[in-house]
Formats: sequence, structure tokens, C-alpha cells
Amino acid sequence: MIKIALLGYSGSGKTYIFKELTGKESEIFDPFKPNIGIGIYKDERLEKIKEIVKPKKVVYPEFEIYDFKGFPEGEGFPSNYFKNFFEADIILLIVKNFAEEANPEEEMESLVMELIYHDIERVESIIEGRKKEKTNTEIWEKCLDFLKSEKFLKDMEIDKKQLLGAELITLKEFLILSNGNRKEIKTDLPVIYEIKDIYKKVIEKLGMITFYTIKGDIAQAWIIPENLNAKQAGGKIHKDIEKGFVKAVSLSFNEFVEITDWHKAKNMGILKLLGPNSHIEDGDIIEFYFTK
Repeated sequence: MIKIALLGYSGSGKTYIFKELTGKESEIFDPFKPNIGIGIYKDERLEKIKEIVKPKKVVYPEFEIYDFKGFPEGEGFPSNYFKNFFEADIILLIVKNFAEEANPEEEMESLVMELIYHDIERVESIIEGRKKEKTNTEIWEKCLDFLKSEKFLKDMEIDKKQLLGAELITLKEFLILSNGNRKEIKTDLPVIYEIKDIYKKVIEKLGMITFYTIKGDIAQAWIIPENLNAKQAGGKIHKDIEKGFVKAVSLSFNEFVEITDWHKAKNMGILKLLGPNSHIEDGDIIEFYFTK
């Protein structure tokens, strides 16, 4: 399940966003303990499939949402505040844009710098420690220079495996959510203006795709990394499918909507045959064949 961490200053409406995504009303006031809820993505394509095939059950993708208590912008975040963010797949930076006095661009820039400053301090500490141990600091010096140019380490062209375990927050993917749309946010960074667009943008940002299955009376959406082949994709449904994979057949979402019947498409001979190493396209409706 994809994990989304919400980050924002107090007053940004972050908890409101959390409630909108999860429907969870209870709050947690410990700044170092997240409020965790489940968000359900009402995928528009799955809704259309539901409309066509009328299954008894529809299984929508679920996301795990982490909400942490905010701090005032002038106060900033404690040094150990970000330790719980390392479990997240992506961070959603939430800026207030629903009040006349709001300055979303300035708030966005402040949040970005909070993350960069955290990593600068962390890398400086690593460099100091390695110098005491008389070990090589070259890669860390490069990271420090990159951070001081106000860039995230995720955009640095190096082997990121060298940085694993260093607890660097700017290695994470992130998106900006404008809570409200009173003012346009002028930036080269990815900005979301509508809550309903969050899940779709998260999927895109993480380099993932969605495929669908219609099995018996169940229609379901599956989110997977875009580089998985057909056999590996089957394993995301059940390991037995990957282990006993024989073949799969697929039909694009647009073709399915046009034909409106899987068996008709099969009789027309337009289903695409997928071998174990075949590439899966976003929006494919897939049927797997495997031995038990």
C-alpha cells in the first residue's frame, strides 16, 4: 500500500485534508506520533468498468495517509520531527491558499527549505563523523554542495544506494497541495489544486501505473511500478499467479469501453497476448492464466 505523509504548518488546513481523504475524525496531538488513516481512490476508470459490467463487488485502491501535528511557520519543526517521514513513499506539502492573507508561494518555499536544512545538518554531521574516522567524504561533500544550491537530493545524478540509511528526507518524492485556489502559485514544482487529483498525481509521481481485473463478480484496480512485467504484475495479485504463470491477455481500457464486453472482444480476436516478460500498459484490463 502506498504511504503518503502530510506536511504543513499549523493553520494550513492539513488535518482538514486528512479528514477529507480518510473520513477519520479523531485527531492526535503528539507531534511525533502520526494519525494514520486509509484513503480510498475512487478511480474514474474503475467506476466506468463498474458501470459497464455491474459486478457485485468493486475493490478500489487504498492509500495509507499519515498526518503529523503542524508547527507555526515562524517556529519551524524540531530537528527530530522528520524521523517518522522516512517510512512514507511520498510527502505531500500542504500550503494555505484559502484565506486572503495567505501567501502560498512563500509558505511553499519555507516548507521546501525546512526539508533542505534538515538534510544539510544531517550531511554536515556525517562529514564531521567520517573526518574523525578518516574515511572518504567526497560523495557527502557533493551532496552538501547540491543541498546548498537549494535542490533536493532525489534530483542529484548519483547512485542513491550510496546514501541509504543516512535518513535524508530530500531523497523522497514530494508534491505540493494548494489548500484552496485564491492565488496562483508560480513555481516549477508540481502543484495540485484539487483534493480529488491527489491519488492520480501520486501514482504518476512515483512512476506507477494501474491495471484492472474482472474476475467473476469482482472488478478491481491494481497499482504497480511501471517497470514490472506481466508475470511480476500477476504476483502482485497472488504469488501463485507469478509462480505458475502461463500467459495473460489484455485489452486497453478505451477498447473495453468501446466494445463493452470482454467475451465479445475475445471472439473478435483483439485481446493482446502477454508472455511473462511482456510490458503492461497503464489502463490495461488483464486476465491471467496460471497453473496451481
